[in-house]
Amino acid sequence: MRVDYTERDCIIKIKDSGIGIAAERLPVIFDRFYQADQGNNRNFEGTGIGLALVKELVEVLRGRIEVKSELGKGSTFVVTLPCDAATWRQYLNKNEAVRVVEKTTILEQTIEYQTDSSVVEGVGGVGAGLDFPILLIVEDNPDLRQYVRGIFGERYQVEEAQDGDEGLAKAFEWVPDIVICDLMMPRLNGFGFCQALKTDPRTNHIPVVMLTAKATLEDRLEGLALGADDYLAKPFSPDELQIRVQNLLRQRRVLQQKYAQNGVLTSPSSVAEKEPSMDDVFLEKALKVVERYISDSSFDVETFAEAMSMTSVQLRRKLKALTDQTVTVFMRNYRLEKAAELLQSRAGTVSEIAYRVGFESLPYFSKVFQERFGKSPSEWH
Repeated sequence: MRVDYTERDCIIKIKDSGIGIAAERLPVIFDRFYQADQGNNRNFEGTGIGLALVKELVEVLRGRIEVKSELGKGSTFVVTLPCDAATWRQYLNKNEAVRVVEKTTILEQTIEYQTDSSVVEGVGGVGAGLDFPILLIVEDNPDLRQYVRGIFGERYQVEEAQDGDEGLAKAFEWVPDIVICDLMMPRLNGFGFCQALKTDPRTNHIPVVMLTAKATLEDRLEGLALGADDYLAKPFSPDELQIRVQNLLRQRRVLQQKYAQNGVLTSPSSVAEKEPSMDDVFLEKALKVVERYISDSSFDVETFAEAMSMTSVQLRRKLKALTDQTVTVFMRNYRLEKAAELLQSRAGTVSEIAYRVGFESLPYFSKVFQERFGKSPSEWH
């Protein structure tokens, strides 16, 4: 880096010995969100806003920025800032003497830059925002993660991952309500992440917004084919991103209401107009597990989760996302609907049916039955 002063200008020259920039790309490198490296798996992805921000700041200071570059030899950026009295006269105190600077070199220094791989990013605490939807941001650039966190942080419990591999681990751990995922990341890119997420029964229901500067038609089609629910290209509006996330969560809410209206006993595939989805298959399996243990009053969440090949947290988050019910409520509602069916067919007395569907306490059975159906078991009988 070299800093020179002339009578009119301060000239800052920064030269590197990197890979250089192709001549045809030089006219657009100061455009916001433009990135010279378009590879899917580059180790370090920028946001595409650094040079654009530098250019805006330089122009605010009434200066200009130029670049010369050659592939394989590096780049030289030159920032010229006016420092003469004529340019800044309106900002000077009228009684202040103007100091004339002769042409001189103030600083000439070589700087070696290193990438710090131990950058610490903030993540939401385990107990933070428990009543908020969980949003997982999968993005390798810490600045962009922080930017997206700032958009959603007040209304969501935000979790972060710096690449697809870590994103999958976080998704399996937290089972978030929605994921915002970048396409171009090291180790596992957005395509691979989305495919793995959407083919795993623990997480296939989670909506994914693919966020990237690489937004050709082929990329969008590939992302959508792998299960991405929406595709937003950089540059993006924070308001648009918020609306797209809200729309996806609203669609999920509609599905919750569909399953709730059909009742727990109704097989999801029996009301589907087309081939059962993975969500339908999951719910059918869950119903069969509860049916298997229906007379066992000791049947609990841990046993249920083990039968579903999930952790209790994964089962809780999955059922909540699909039915808006806790695991306990889901099991209880199934037992109550089964009891109502047996009472309707006069398959036994109220106490016999209560015990048959796993209720040890007859008063408790009568209470929750009344809450569920608006009638007591004897009135239903």
